[in-house]
Amino acid sequence: MVRHWFVPATAYVYVMTALVLRRIIPVILGLSMLAACVTSPPVRYHTLSQSVPAETGPDSVAAAQVLVQILPVVVPEGAARDNLVLKDRNGQITVLQTDRWLAPVADDMKQVVADDLWRTVRATDTYQAPVPADATALPRYRLAIRIERFDAVPGAAAAVAGSWTLRSLSDDTVHICRWTGSQPLDSADAAAAADALATVSRRLAAHISDSLRRTVEGAPDVCGGAAPVPEPAAPS
Repeated sequence: MVRHWFVPATAYVYVMTALVLRRIIPVILGLSMLAACVTSPPVRYHTLSQSVPAETGPDSVAAAQVLVQILPVVVPEGAARDNLVLKDRNGQITVLQTDRWLAPVADDMKQVVADDLWRTVRATDTYQAPVPADATALPRYRLAIRIERFDAVPGAAAAVAGSWTLRSLSDDTVHICRWTGSQPLDSADAAAAADALATVSRRLAAHISDSLRRTVEGAPDVCGGAAPVPEPAAPS
């Protein structure tokens, strides 16, 4: 005897709906992800560092001729964010969402200076691992850097201004220098702005390195092409 089974209409609709949804939902999700990829522009990352860093490593202290404690770099508020910031001629700023710094500007600037110090005078950064005075006969210094201006104005220029204090840890002699530089910026492209800021930042690093070289050599004009800044008078 043949038996016939009848499925209620509501159950049949439920089963068919579930089967359809199982097929459609992955397609909808895939299309949504594809649409997001199409509508969201890629993020571009920029850096102040050169493509080829200085050849430093674990043995750099042993090969160094000068030891320098490079303190954390101080930057203005506008340079403390990850996003690239552009400024117009009226001082209005634009925070770019798809152009960002690969590393914080303060950290990147410190690395740029450390690389240049190594290339110029074989000076290595000992901030993370200070070397006691009785453990070495090498000259020892402490370097404090303050970035006072870090602006990119499309159609005008990229400008960087910084001051630094170089203190001998041997005799406590202090030298304070300041330098301001700029690079023409005709393009409104964010990559061009980042490149211009990087170029001026590396020029600042070169002046810092040159001041250390002059200090080690005993030159009378430590600041060289940078402007010397009088040391604040001690309170009476």
